[in-house]
Amino acid sequence: MNIIVVGGRGFIGRPLVEQLRPDHQVEVWDLPEVDIRRPASFSQRLEQSRPDMVVNLAAVLGTMYSKNAYEIFETNALGNLNLVQSCAEHGVRRYVFASSLTVHGENAIGDPRTVNSPFHPKHAYSASKAAAEYCLMQYAKLHAMSIVTVRPVSILGDTYMNHAPVDFVQTLLRDDTIKLFGTGTHEREWLWIDDCAEGFLRAVDFSAAAAPGYHPVFLSGNRISMKDLAEKCISRLGGRMEFVKPTAQAFTLTCDTADSDARLGWRATTGIDAMLDRLIPIQRSKLGLER
Repeated sequence: MNIIVVGGRGFIGRPLVEQLRPDHQVEVWDLPEVDIRRPASFSQRLEQSRPDMVVNLAAVLGTMYSKNAYEIFETNALGNLNLVQSCAEHGVRRYVFASSLTVHGENAIGDPRTVNSPFHPKHAYSASKAAAEYCLMQYAKLHAMSIVTVRPVSILGDTYMNHAPVDFVQTLLRDDTIKLFGTGTHEREWLWIDDCAEGFLRAVDFSAAAAPGYHPVFLSGNRISMKDLAEKCISRLGGRMEFVKPTAQAFTLTCDTADSDARLGWRATTGIDAMLDRLIPIQRSKLGLER
């Protein structure tokens, strides 16, 4: 297939493009040449390329404390709308979108979200992804498109995003104390970047064969409580943890991946122990510490 990967020079895009290239013609779009906020930067390119599929990985990331809501929505929601509209206009009927598990907000321990669970976004980033998904649902119906939306959990690797495993490792490398909110029993899930790229590759394959419609899937693989995660970090690096008053960050967000794994024919292969063993040297290097 001829596939355009938007955001193809990003954290997920680079390994995904590498995995796609042996079997597909891949065109990488990214800033500054292509800006999905500006249809004039890509509409003619899309018409000339006539791809079989577009994969949209372009995004402005954010957390619960991000203040740049306009920038987040402009790219993640409006930019995505610009891109899928151009696809519809130029006859591109297969589209893969990078969403996020965070569209679901939170859940009780032992009651993981399914792909059909309602959206309850807690911050601008997750709300922007939910808004984008609502748009894509309509485009799948109105234009007989096969749209696969991938909702990965938090992705680990050589990234600047300060997810809990990164924060815990950096804290211990600085000889500080890990602070756990509440009892530390709330659970999260993580995915290593190579597994994530493989999951998106399977989503591309799924979209290529899928009937027109809207097809949401999860990518996940490693569920663990914050307390257990801290203990694993301490067992490798030494140090200690303490329990502090819970904040808005002390919530569980997990998902049931059985249906998604079966549909994609995919399963994460990198466990939490292997991820931590890979993270530690990455974070040592970032902090300028000797081994």
